[in-house]
Amino acid sequence: MRKRFYLMMLIVSLAAIGFLTPVQADEAAPVAVIENDSFDFGSVYAGIDVIHDFIIQNKGDADLEIKDVKAG
Repeated sequence: MRKRFYLMMLIVSLAAIGFLTPVQADEAAPVAVIENDSFDFGSVYAGIDVIHDFIIQNKGDADLEIKDVKAG
């Protein structure tokens, strides 16, 4: 309970001093749209390469930068 209180106080404090600012409706922002964000490769034998293309579209009005991709 105390951890939640301190976390909320931190968030409120950061928002109050301007570290957390919401995106305004008139500001340009990227919007990543991924039709299928996961894929089941099934059983894969060691040493066999498997490939699947994930299609990512930017439906926003600013450049979308993908800086890191990790297998989950």
